[in-house]
Amino acid sequence: MSLDLSTPVLVVDDYQTMVRILRNLLKQIGFVDVDDASDGTAALAKLREKRYGLVISDWNMEPMTGYELLQQVRADD
Repeated sequence: MSLDLSTPVLVVDDYQTMVRILRNLLKQIGFVDVDDASDGTAALAKLREKRYGLVISDWNMEPMTGYELLQQVRADD
């Protein structure tokens, strides 16, 4: 199984330090297309604009939690 490092990645976290840490780790691995969102609502907007191959999300966020984000993504065609 090969890893496609050009796959777009979305990091969702309300803690900017964690976003920076994850972004840096993903870039060290070799991912080149890494975007971020500060909460589930912002993530949904980005997911509607662009197709991501990987979403890494915090679970505890406001106003939309990671679980609620997952539910919204699964409900949307």
